[in-house]
Amino acid sequence: MMAGAAAITLDPGLCQAANASAPLRLAISAETLAGANVSDARAAYRVWLREVAIQYGTETAAPISDIFIPSEELIKDVRLGRLDCYGVTALEFAQVADLTDPDSLVIQDYLANGIEYVLLVQSNSPYKKIGDLRGARIVSHLHRDMVLLPAWLNILLASNNLPAPEHFFASQKLNDNLNQVVLPVFFRRVDGACMARRSWETAMELNPQLGRDLRALAVSPRIIPIIFGFRRSTSTHARKALIDAILRIETVPAGQQIVALYQSHGFVVRPTAVMNGTLEMVREFDRLATQPASLRKGHP
Repeated sequence: MMAGAAAITLDPGLCQAANASAPLRLAISAETLAGANVSDARAAYRVWLREVAIQYGTETAAPISDIFIPSEELIKDVRLGRLDCYGVTALEFAQVADLTDPDSLVIQDYLANGIEYVLLVQSNSPYKKIGDLRGARIVSHLHRDMVLLPAWLNILLASNNLPAPEHFFASQKLNDNLNQVVLPVFFRRVDGACMARRSWETAMELNPQLGRDLRALAVSPRIIPIIFGFRRSTSTHARKALIDAILRIETVPAGQQIVALYQSHGFVVRPTAVMNGTLEMVREFDRLATQPASLRKGHP
């Protein structure tokens, strides 16, 4: 998604606000870049914002301080009305959904219909159900698409009357190299691996033997981990101008860099209703997080 805090001055003809040259205030959570190179992303966005300014005949498209900002700061700025548009994870979106325009979510194309997480084990391992993994060693893919993995694992274990992941598994490690997530379970150095199904399918295309020797013990519901939204009060014309620029992002070199960074082909617009299932997961995760460990079934 878009990242950090930036200002875009739109063509006066596109905005009917009292001050037509007022910038759209934009920010993106640093949480949306897990596993990505922040410096590369920052540089690509700065160049793209300048190209947006040229495309719409504006004078400036300059970042405010930095492109990426911390989660708490972003949420606070949205709630205080300091930001007009924002790229956030689903966990953050849950905290600003009430302020977000219901018809203008911008989502990476491959996320638009939701993605699934998989928990992989050796095909001939003794693990047949999630409860069999008590005391197991797990490695997970460190990637922006995986921001909801803790939520899914917590809910999966709770629904089977099992303790929280930190009490159930012997160890949980993260690695941003997909090979270092898949191969350790393939070679039995760890017991299980978590990743997006999309990443798993890519790994199998590169090495079909992985598909023969590994299997999914559990699969998550479809979720959308990252979105880009606009405050309800944002000018319709200004919002449309920026959305149009995002939808054509791959037509300019800097935009192509951003698309490549996120390993997508582009973006699509969807209503906030597409987030309903994802928000249900977030709310359940929040409920479990506030529940005393001693009251959770299966707690040791």
